[in-house]
Formats: sequence, C-alpha cells, structure tokens
Amino acid sequence: MKILKTTLVLALLLMLTPTNASAQDNTVFTVTTWKITIPENGSQAELASLLEEFQKKVVLPNDKIISERAMRHLSGSDSRDLVFVTEYANWNDVEAASVKQGELINSAWKTEDERDAFFKKFNKYFVMHTDEMFSGLSNLDKK
Repeated sequence: MKILKTTLVLALLLMLTPTNASAQDNTVFTVTTWKITIPENGSQAELASLLEEFQKKVVLPNDKIISERAMRHLSGSDSRDLVFVTEYANWNDVEAASVKQGELINSAWKTEDERDAFFKKFNKYFVMHTDEMFSGLSNLDKK
C-alpha cells in the first residue's frame, strides 16, 4: 500500500511538473511578501499613497509585466503581510522587467535626491520581505 501511495504521488508530481518545452509556454510569477509596519511618523493613508504612486509610475508602464496583484493579509494573528504576485511572459522577462524598473524609477524621480526622498518615505513601512518564483501550470488554470 505504501508503494502504491508513493507511486501515485510521484505520478501526480510528474504530471504537474512542466517539461522544458511546456515551461516556455507557461508564464512565470514572482511572489513578494512584505512585512509592513506603520511607524509613528507614518499612516495607512501615506502607505496607500506611496504604493499607488509606485504602481502608476513604475509597475503599470513596465511592458514586461503582464499583470500584478496586491493582497493584504485579511485574517489571523499577524496582519503585517502585503503580498504582490507579478506575472511575466517568461523567465527572460523577469530580468528585463527589473532593468526596465530601474529605468522607470530614474524617469519618475529625476534626481537622486528625489529618489532618495521617495524611497526613504516608502521604505520606512517595510520591515523585511521574501521573494519566490513560480512557473504557471496553464493546464490547471480556471478560465
């Protein structure tokens, strides 16, 4: 019975694991989870405003990003999670989007002083973050 269960689990994993050919057909996702805090010299409103400004100036104009979803922790003992799921057409576009992001940041905040001022305000809300990367399994998508 144990061998049968192991075989079934391995078969399922093989079915769900994309081959090199099919992996190229699947989108790539990054999942970034930020632990946020509202410092004494900050507010929920300011955080929301900064996130919206970054979204409008950097994320939306980045043509290498197919989509991005932002989610806030809804329930539980630790409500500090702010999660961004970003979708790219392929692995190469992840790197290309990063390069484009740097260009967009430099364009949005023209001088180093402007960039420093924005990110000083922005970064005071974030304690730490984690990054993960996933390959989409398009054959399991609900459409």
